[in-house]
Amino acid sequence: MRRGTAGAAGAALAAMVAAGAARASSGLDSPDIGVLQLGRGGAWVARADDPLAAYFNPAGLAAQRSSAHGGVHLIHLAQCFTRLGPDGRPVPPSYTTAIPAPGSDGGPDPEVCAESGLFPNPQVAGTLRLSDALAVGVAVLGPHGVGERTWPESLPYTHPNFGAMTQPSPQRYLLTSLDALILMPTLSVGFTPAEGVSVGAGFIWGTASIDFVNFSEATSAEGGDDFSSHNDLRTRARADDLFIPGFVLGARWAATDHLDLGAWFKWQDAVRAKTDLVIESRYWTAAGVKNEDPCRGESPDCNVTDEEGAGDLEMQIPMEAKLGLRYHRPRAGAARPARSSAAEPRVRDPMVDDLFDVELDFTWAHNSAVDAIEVRFREGIPVRGTVVGTVPRNADVPHRWRDVLGVRLGGDLVVLQNLLALRAGGFFEAKGQDDADLNLDFHLGHRIGVGAGVTARVGPVDVSVAFQHTFFGPLDNGGKGRLKAVSGSAPSGYRSIQSVNGGRFESSLDEFGMSGTMRF
Repeated sequence: MRRGTAGAAGAALAAMVAAGAARASSGLDSPDIGVLQLGRGGAWVARADDPLAAYFNPAGLAAQRSSAHGGVHLIHLAQCFTRLGPDGRPVPPSYTTAIPAPGSDGGPDPEVCAESGLFPNPQVAGTLRLSDALAVGVAVLGPHGVGERTWPESLPYTHPNFGAMTQPSPQRYLLTSLDALILMPTLSVGFTPAEGVSVGAGFIWGTASIDFVNFSEATSAEGGDDFSSHNDLRTRARADDLFIPGFVLGARWAATDHLDLGAWFKWQDAVRAKTDLVIESRYWTAAGVKNEDPCRGESPDCNVTDEEGAGDLEMQIPMEAKLGLRYHRPRAGAARPARSSAAEPRVRDPMVDDLFDVELDFTWAHNSAVDAIEVRFREGIPVRGTVVGTVPRNADVPHRWRDVLGVRLGGDLVVLQNLLALRAGGFFEAKGQDDADLNLDFHLGHRIGVGAGVTARVGPVDVSVAFQHTFFGPLDNGGKGRLKAVSGSAPSGYRSIQSVNGGRFESSLDEFGMSGTMRF
């Protein structure tokens, strides 16, 4: 009989691709990162007026001055999960040991929440004009999400006879910790072939590094999430993909003096990574507390399997597209003087040219490409501390995402020409996953976001701040989940008998952004 785990590695790949929040409406992250974008609800594809256009619409580079941009989001992600069984009741950590279930008398709270704090997410970008009609840009940014999350491995409770104790946390088979570093450097060019028309394209060199922990079962049996009879294994996965190529295409058309149209498309190759595994057996004592001496009387690390290059992981990255319509009201008498020479660039500056603008964007993401995360391990990797145990070959992680449509609406009001602008906006993105398939790596309930911001111009520098709150529709399957943990048990098909994702998953996101853009 095989005993082992690969589920952590599969979820690790998922987290590596994004670490948390949707560019267009993708399940991988939340709408466009960037402080101006944040304050407009992400409605920006037709405006595209700062160097982050190198990624979000490279056609916008063609109407920008040479400039440099730096910004950061401080993101607070709150997430909680309530584990429920098929009967709609909390699941005890053991049916063979007298440990009170979450929500029962003497047990811990049934709702388990991830540790929350401020996660910094920076962006750096620049634009360089090569001629009146041609500009290049570069942007270095990550997904719009949180790259570090920690869920508890154990929950405190008070035992009627032994006092303060801990028990295994009910979400442990899904996620206990994630630490990811993801970058998407993009080099782009924007070109104006005719007055009012611009096109652009960019190359993405994506990279990702991940460190991820969850639990799986060495053996499977009836009885819910029983840490004792299932011989829980703690699994840590580490993976790197240093080349995830992709491209972005953009277009912008000033259809009239008042109406601009913008479009954007992104494709990126699948994430493919070799994965290192560290598996710890004998992790809990019979009382459900962490076993601090699992190798008593044996050699040190008798329960630790440390295997480099243990397997191959692959996950598709959804294609994304946006279409935007921007209405702007030019400021009377703000027409720019005639260009003194053919070398003087054609540039747009909404803080000078316009009284206000309003933009409506429609978004699409081909999330259905992510049916499952493919995880395949080498044959015969032994798991130490178990009886003749090896890691299963197939540890695919089902996700069954579906395509997502979204809409964004936002705009700016220039209060003082060339000095001060206010903005506000919001977005809606449809649900991208059935409740029965919920997982803690991504939250694909519907999303509603509202944001506001301000830009003050000080000489050649625009200083911007913004705030946005995102509401996530809860994912709730009433305890009837479909996701099963990886198991070493051949009779159960190397999966747990019980589903491990039954319950309710809730999230909310607050973020503050600050940036500066210097134009030359």
